Order: sequence, then structure tokens, then C-alpha cells
Amino acid sequence: MEQTQILSVTDINKYVKTLFENDPLLPEVSVRGEITNFKAHYTGHLYFTLKDEYSTIKCVMFKGYAQFLKFKPADGMKVVIKGQVSCFERDGVYQIYCKSMSPEGLGDLYLAYEQLKEKLNKEGLFDDIHKKPIPFLPKRVGVITSRTGAVIRDIINVSTRRYPNVDLLVYPAAVQGVNVASTVIEGLKTFNKLKNVDVIIIARGGGSFEDLFGFNDEALAREVFASQIPVVSAVGHETDFTICDFVSDLRAPTPSAAAELVYPEYSEIVSRIDKDKNRTIIAIKNYIERKRQYVERLKAAKLEKVPLDKINRYRLTIDNLMIKSEKDLRNKLNGYKTRCVESITKIDTLSPLKTLTRGYSVVENKDGKLIKTTKDVKPEDIINITVTDGKISAIVK
Repeated sequence: MEQTQILSVTDINKYVKTLFENDPLLPEVSVRGEITNFKAHYTGHLYFTLKDEYSTIKCVMFKGYAQFLKFKPADGMKVVIKGQVSCFERDGVYQIYCKSMSPEGLGDLYLAYEQLKEKLNKEGLFDDIHKKPIPFLPKRVGVITSRTGAVIRDIINVSTRRYPNVDLLVYPAAVQGVNVASTVIEGLKTFNKLKNVDVIIIARGGGSFEDLFGFNDEALAREVFASQIPVVSAVGHETDFTICDFVSDLRAPTPSAAAELVYPEYSEIVSRIDKDKNRTIIAIKNYIERKRQYVERLKAAKLEKVPLDKINRYRLTIDNLMIKSEKDLRNKLNGYKTRCVESITKIDTLSPLKTLTRGYSVVENKDGKLIKTTKDVKPEDIINITVTDGKISAIVK
């Protein structure tokens, strides 16, 4: 009788593991199921069970793979995992070693976006009470965007068309890719440290949800919320919404719309002054007319029946009222004139022509691009010099 070979527990588990590894299907499988018994270990490893209506299977995702997840797994979440089925020799159990995981029927980026949105909303970062007002007439506007491309050109074109004395300070930042959040955060910190702008515009053109995902970063959202300078978010098109939009002080549907919201129309300012002037004139005329009617009523009264001393008192009262009225009218007129002069002076002071009259000039190349340093030109380049009374064309020698 042949003697049966006696094996150790370890030998059996090793053999079973070899069977798993040599199977043509099990080294690379995709499995759909619902997460249960989820545990995130302090080491960064994830342990959970995947189940369907009939069975369960243990799963583990080591830190090296778990760190790339764009969402936070939780019990009850239906997912699709990819990995290898193998045997854990020590316990003699088989499990799936996960390499990737995605929510079933919902992209992991969108799920991460919704989770962060809900988290920050519960913390109150989106509440209107925290929104800072945008200044009516900012002296300087900081723009965080790419230094090249249509976005900055659109902002410049719209701003200069609406208001003649535009002062923009651009902080170049990445608007797509892995460096979006870090560079935009650096721009916000720089402006808040220097305090050299009155309002900040964060701008980026349209794109896919994935293209705009850098603006859904939690650290960026908290930096926007903490900014002491009002922030206008102009990321994507009108239908695009990012976390940056929700936490900012004002959301603009497009970068061009951000420029319109920040810079008032010059004609609107002049129109507002004219309206104030007309209202002032009408108010003064009405005031004088009321006083005139009051005097007429006094004159029409039957004064002959009033004793002479009472008549004299009325006369003194009327004289005093007329003097006071004239004084009040003069004070009000002077006040309105002063306000009008201050408004007109402020507008005139902000005019770019004032800068030219002080001896400064604006130098541009033939394409209209500003020349700031000697590196911007080379010999024989044609340049245009704008002075107070016209333009001069010149050749660089």
C-alpha cells in the first residue's frame, strides 16, 4: 500500500497560491460589487469586502495604489475594481489585491467634486455672509491666469473698452494640469501679502470637466475663502461650475464677464453724475418753491385784524426764515458743487492722458505690444511712441 504524503499547512497554502497565480484569468480581473466593512488603515492601506446579493470576497488596496484615488470609498458604495486574485498564505484565505477602483455609473472625478462640495458647504464656506463686496472703482485689478492665450486678451480688451484708465497686474499661473492649484494659491498669497490690488480675478477659458478639475482643489478653495482681497472667479463657460466659483466672493460666467463686473462703464459714471446733478437742481427748485408758497400764504392772510406788534413779529420771523433759507440753499448748492467737482477731478486724475502730460510716453512695437525693456526690441525694429499730442514712429538703432 502506497504511503500518502503528509504536507504542512504552509505547503498547502503555497500550492493554492501557485494555482491562483498560474490561472489565466485571475491575475488580472475586473469585479463589480458593493463595499462593506471598509477600513482605512493608518499606514494608508485600504481593507474592505466586496459583495453582491449572493457572495462576498475580501479585498485589499495598498497605499501605493490607494494614493491615486480621486474619491473616498465608503460602505454601501458600488464600485468596479481591477486587480489580482491571490491567496494570503498566512491565513489561508484568498482575496483581491486591488490596483484601481472607480465608482460604478459615476466618474471618480465628479464624485470627488461632489464630496468636496458637500463638505465645504457644511462648513459654511459658500454662505453669502462671508462674501466681500467688489469695489465700485478699483484702482488696480490683479488677474491670476495664463500669461498667454485668449483669456488675458479678452479681459484687457473688455476692460479698456469700458474704462479708459485700466490698471491690470497679471500673475502667471497654470490653468490646466497638476500645477493649477499650487500656482493659483501662490498668486493669491502674493497679492494678499503685497496688498497691491483692490480685487483679484481668477480666470480660465472653457474646457471639459477634467480640464477644469484643478479648480476643484480643497486647498485652493480654502485659500480663496481666506483671501482678504475680494476674489472674482471666472473659470470656464457659463454652464461650468467649480468649487472655486462657489467659495469666491463673486462668480462670473466668463472671463470677459468678469471684466465687465469689475470695471464700470465710463459712460455710466458720467450718466450717474448727470443724474445726481439733475436731481440736485430739481430738489433746490422744489425747496425754493415751497418757501415762496409759504411767503405767499403769509401775505394772503388777513393781517389787518392782527395787532401791529404781532405783525412785526411775523415780519421778523419771515425775514429770519428767508435768511436761513438762503443760507441753507447756498450751503446745499456748495455741497453739491463740491461733490460734482470731486467726482470730475477723480475721473480726470485717473485719465491716462494725465500721465502723458507729465512727460511720460507709451512705446509699442509694430504689433501694438508694449515695450518694457531693451530686450523687447532689436536694431531696425519699427516702434511707435505715443505722447500727449499724437504718435511718433521710429526705427531702433
